Amino acid sequence: MSVVVANPKGGAAKTPTALLAAATFGFHRGGYTLAWDNNETRGTLGMRAEPAAHQQTVIDLLHRIDDFLATTGSVGQLAAFLRPQSARFDVLASDDAAGSMEVIDDEAFGKLWRALSRFYRLIVIDTGNNVRAANWQSATAVADCLVVPTTVQRDVADSGLWMLDHLIRTGRADLAQNAVAVVSCAEPKPDPELLQEIVERYRKVVRDVAVIPYDGLVRAGGRIEYDQLAVETRRAWLMACSSIIDSLALGDQE
Repeated sequence: MSVVVANPKGGAAKTPTALLAAATFGFHRGGYTLAWDNNETRGTLGMRAEPAAHQQTVIDLLHRIDDFLATTGSVGQLAAFLRPQSARFDVLASDDAAGSMEVIDDEAFGKLWRALSRFYRLIVIDTGNNVRAANWQSATAVADCLVVPTTVQRDVADSGLWMLDHLIRTGRADLAQNAVAVVSCAEPKPDPELLQEIVERYRKVVRDVAVIPYDGLVRAGGRIEYDQLAVETRRAWLMACSSIIDSLALGDQE
C-alpha cells in the first residue's frame, strides 16, 4: 500500500506528517514501513529523521535500482541506502548534495516504487510543491490513500483544497474523496475559530479530518524521534493513522 502526503504549499507540514505517519505505523505495526522523500530535487525528510552511518540517498539507490528490480537484490543490500529509525521504520532520503543537478522524473519514480514495493508493505511518500512535476503525478497515480496536511493558516488550507479540486478535475475524484486531512497546530493556542473553519471546509471534501496538537519537538524544525513526542501528540497520530487505515481498507474494496 502507498500513502501519499501532498499539499503544494510550502510550510504545510508535509515532511513531519510523512515522518510521523510512518513512525506511528512502524511503532504499532512492527516494521515493513518506509518513509520516502519523493521531492524532485532536495527535500528535508532525511534531515528530520534519525541519522544513519552513511549519507546514501535516493539518487544512490537509483544508480543501483536494476539490482533490486531483479531478484538478485536483497533486503540486506537495500539497507545500505536506507536510514533505520528507532520506531521500527526506514527512511529513504532525497538528494541533498550541493551542486547536484539530478532530478527524479516519472520513469525514475516508477522504477523506485516497483523495487521498494518488493520489500515494504506500506510506503509513505512525501512530495514536493509542484503538482505538475512528473514524480508528483506518478506518486498520486499509485496512491492507495492521499493525506493532505495543513497548518492552521488560511492560505495553507486553501492550497490543499485547491489541490483536491485539481485531482477531481483531472480524473482522481476517488483519491480526493477518500483522502484524510491532517491539521497540525503550529502554535500552542491556535485560533479556535479558524481551526474549526478549516476542519469544516475539509470535511465537505475528504473522508476524514484529524487534528494534531502543538508539539515543541516538531515545531523546532530539527530531528524528530517518536519516543520524544508528547503523549498527546502520539495519541493524536494514532487516531490519524487509524483513519488512514480505514481509507486504505475502503480503497482496497473498490
